[in-house]
Parts: sequence; C-alpha cells; structure tokens
Amino acid sequence: MHATRLLHVFLLAMAWRAAPALELAARDATTGAPLHAIVEYTDERGTHALDVDGRLRAIEPPATRVAARAHADGYSDYAFVLDPVAGATTLLLEPLVPPAAFARLARRTHGDARALQGHVRRADDGEPIAGALVSIEGRSAASDAQGYFELELPPFDPSEASRSQLRVDAPGFGEQLRDGLVRAPGVQRLVLALDEAALRRVDHVVGALDREGGVAGAPENDRADGGGPLARPVSPAGPLVAPTLAPPETIRVGYADAACTQPCCTGSCSHSCVLPLETYVRRGLDSEWIASWNTHSLRAGSIAYRSYGAWRVAHPISASFDICSSACCQVNDAGTATSTDAAVARTPGLMLTRGGTEAASAEYSAENNSWDDPSDGLSCSNADLSCGNGFNGSPSTGWPCLADEVGAGHGCFGHGRGMSQWGTQRWAIHASARRWPWIVDHYYNANGAGSGQRTAVMTSPLSLADLAAQPAVAAPGALLQLAARATSAAGAAHAHLLVGASLHRSGVGYLDDPANDAPLSLAPGTHEIGRAFRVPATAGSGRYDLLVSLYLDVDEDGAISSADLPLALATAPQAVALVADRIFADTFDLSH
Repeated sequence: MHATRLLHVFLLAMAWRAAPALELAARDATTGAPLHAIVEYTDERGTHALDVDGRLRAIEPPATRVAARAHADGYSDYAFVLDPVAGATTLLLEPLVPPAAFARLARRTHGDARALQGHVRRADDGEPIAGALVSIEGRSAASDAQGYFELELPPFDPSEASRSQLRVDAPGFGEQLRDGLVRAPGVQRLVLALDEAALRRVDHVVGALDREGGVAGAPENDRADGGGPLARPVSPAGPLVAPTLAPPETIRVGYADAACTQPCCTGSCSHSCVLPLETYVRRGLDSEWIASWNTHSLRAGSIAYRSYGAWRVAHPISASFDICSSACCQVNDAGTATSTDAAVARTPGLMLTRGGTEAASAEYSAENNSWDDPSDGLSCSNADLSCGNGFNGSPSTGWPCLADEVGAGHGCFGHGRGMSQWGTQRWAIHASARRWPWIVDHYYNANGAGSGQRTAVMTSPLSLADLAAQPAVAAPGALLQLAARATSAAGAAHAHLLVGASLHRSGVGYLDDPANDAPLSLAPGTHEIGRAFRVPATAGSGRYDLLVSLYLDVDEDGAISSADLPLALATAPQAVALVADRIFADTFDLSH
C-alpha cells in the first residue's frame, strides 16, 4: 500500500480510537435504581428509538448534536441534547410518585428529630446490594433486598459536632467511608454506590463550611423587611415584575462514576449525567449551604445555585458536560435533606439575569467580608480586599464594594464575588430578619443601587395571557369571574402562588378586591386559571383595563402584600365596562 495511503488510514484509526464511544444508561434520580428507558431522536438518517437500561451500553451516535427525549414508565420525561462526543452518559429521571418509604419517614420526623435513609447499590449497573451494614453516630442498619436502609438518629443539637462519619461495610466491597456528613434536623437521603475497591474514603464537601458555633440551627425569627398591604395593584407604575426567562429543562453534570454519586473536578470527570435542573438544585443545595440553616438563607441559596448551573448550560465547561460536580464548579452529589428540598420547592425556576436573555453567573463563596483574619487559618482567595472590614466585594474583578454589616469581624474565606453564604444565614437570623428576596437582591443588586457585576435581577418562569372577564359589562357591586391562561416554564410545580387582580381607568385609578385574591398551585406547562372579582359598589361608569397578576407568597400568610414577589402581570385594555344603571347595560357604548 502506498505510504501516504497508509498514513491516512493510520490517522483515521487513531482519530476513531481517540473519539469516546457514546454509551447510555438510565437510573432513578431518587433511589439510584436501574431503569428501562427509551431515548428518541431524529437526525438526517431518520427517527431513532434507543432502548436503555441501568448499565452503560454503547449506542450508534448521531452524526452531530441533536435534540432527544427520554421516556420511562412512571417517570417524568425530559428533553436533552444527545452529543456524539459525550462518552459515558447516565440519564437520571424523576419518579412521578416518590417512594412510599420516603413519604412515611418524612411524616413522622418533626422538629429536631433526625433520620437517614437511602439505598446501597452497585455503581456499575445500579442493582441493589442487600446486607450492607450502614453505620453512623453509633447507629447501624442493614440494607434489605432492595438495597434500602433507614436509621433514626439522635435529635439535632447545634451545640454538638456538626459533622458525622458514615461507614458502609458490604460483602465483596470492603469498608467504605463518607466523611463530613453535615448534621441537620429532618430526613437526609443518600444513594450509596459501591464499586469493588477494597477501601474508599469520600469526603463530603460543603461549600459554606460549617465552621462557627451558635449560628447553625438558630430559631426562625419574625420577618421584618415585609410591610403591610401592598399599594395595589401591580402595574407599570407599581412594583416591578420579574422579567420572564425560561430555565433550561436539563443540565449535564460531570461525575467520576456511572451512578452519578462521586463528585469530580473538570479534568477528572469520566462520566456525564443528564438530570432535570430542579433535581440538580435539590442534589446540590445541601452540599453548598448548610441544611440546618434558616429557611430564608436556604431559599436565597437556591436562587444562586440554580442560576449558576443554568448559566453553565449556556456556557459549558467541557464538550462532554456543562458543569463539574465538585467545589471546582459547585458541589453536587446523590444526597438531599428535607430542609433544602423544601427551600428548592419554594423557588422553582427562579434565576438571576443581567441582560434578560440568559441566566447570570451567580457567583458566591463562604465568607465575602473584605478582611483577611491572620489568625483564623482560612484561605482567602479574594484578589482585592480594598473594600475593607464590614464590606463585600472585589472591585478589581468587577464586583464593587457592598456594605454588609453582618460580615464585620469575620475573616474572608473565599473569592469575595457575589453572595456571601454565611452572610445569607446572618441576615436571616439578624434582628431585621430579612427574607430571601431581600437577601438575593442585596448581594446581587445592592438592593437596586448596584453597578458592574452587582446588577443582576431575579427572573420569573411564569407568564399570563388571554385575560377575560364574565360578564364583560357589569354594574358596580357585581361579581365578575376572571379567566386567564398561565404558563410555567419551571421544572416543578409552583405550589405557593396568589392570583391578584385589579381594574384600572385613567382619572379614576385602580379598583381592587383583595378579599378574592386566590391561592394557586401551578404545574409546569400551560393551564387555565381563574378567580372572582367583586366590583366596588362605589365604582363609576366607564371602560376599565383588566389586570391579572401572579405573586409568590413569600411571607406565607395567604394574602398579597409588599413582602411577596410579583412574578407575572398581564393587562387586557378596556376589557370591562361598568354601567351604573343596569337598564342601559345592553346599549352601553364601550368606546367611552
């Protein structure tokens, strides 16, 4: 064979060897169980349906990146990008109904009670490991035939050590250790994926680093940053509505194992795991924030965590995955806690943006106070401490100084950019008892006075359209039935919304009916919604604009107030005609 042709064949062979084979597997995102799933996609060769199970198997890859969809019976399906260079990829799907054991244990674990539950599985195929002894804090339990275990733990005591070591001893797998599991009230859940290594020690990293006593587990305070009734309604002249921005449906995360349990830095990630964005936030918030912290700190953290992950979807760190799973990016593993789960469930789909077209890179670090305590032994990586003690910021990297009194006297521990994790907890338990929207706006927007990188605002995944009133012509004092079409691009239900409404006429102002503001739980997708509206008996005749709004009930009092977050607003100009004398209603001139 001609030497040039030989060289060409050799180079092609080397290129083929260098390209990673595309392998797919499917697992339950909650329990780690293997699944039978169907992956469908269409390329220039036609439409394809791939059978996938719990073990990674090579598939014929598409020629280029294509849109695909994963389906499994009893699970929420999702769209994702199937990339021929992704290599070993595990799809994590959320069950439509949580495991009965999870709901049962959650119902009986209240206050400071603690429990640990989860599954022990083989890392390579997700099959359960029976008889594995799981030990922590002097308590032990053996996994059953499904690999399931649960342990009731001593009640939460913030004065005790904040971390525990978990040991797993399974026949054929040796002893494996997990160090640094953070103690928190409620139920913590784990998927423990074992390989055949004789001994493996895994350090459970928590980004916030629980290093100070007397703060974690502090009691809830009354909120002080929310006022009384809102100067209604939400209107272009009233409080600003969050800009609408749809979050990505899924995210690709790099892990060191096929079970998506072992965090890794970018260069050491051997597997890509595709999971719903909301699942990603749940699996990560307890690893970056401290699960025993105040709920408003945790909710603020969920916004930052989700936004940074969504930004990485648009700006992937690798061809194979969007973001890594260690502290090199933001920590994500197979553990969750009821406190952080509840925080994430209060904020689905909410992110930050600077330009309105994509999620903001919402940076944060443990302690952003601009003072490096020489005696604390902690690593301060802020390149610019010019702001001084009692201030956050790193002006040389675009983050201007921010007065942050709760950080004064605490040594810098991190890069100083964006949100201070310990600051979120201190503000939540401060005498002012700040709620999470204030905390988020404080660190990312200087409460409306920000500049440079500190100019991000909260987004909303919700929108409203097709407003209507029945009847459209009515007398003062009449009861109207309002209808609208609400759309949620969030990956989970918004279960704590309030539907507000007003009528508006130039020269008259706004007519309100707060007594009929209605609670709403809005599932992902588009749905018809409605509420009643009682026209004030003193209303004058004329044609009125109809306004309908959606608020997130931040203060959880079931009524719209200035403490709540406006997420959507729609207006139907001159949609309602009020006629003082019903005798003339049929001939009322709607042009007036």
